[in-house]
Amino acid sequence: MDLPNLELAVQRLRDAEAAMDAARADVEIEAVLAVRRGEAVEDVSAASGITPHDLVRLEKTAERRPA
Repeated sequence: MDLPNLELAVQRLRDAEAAMDAARADVEIEAVLAVRRGEAVEDVSAASGITPHDLVRLEKTAERRPA
């Protein structure tokens, strides 16, 4: 059995998932900031892939979080 190759593949998958989570968080932050700067929710939604409903929810949720 060749577990080292499997372990490497699992680690690459975990690293890729962590990178994707971080990228998703970056997109959400930048989308909220764009809305707060006055960009239209529909335009930000189209650019980010976040639905208008979710974008408004994210913006409201961000208001409640301490800076």
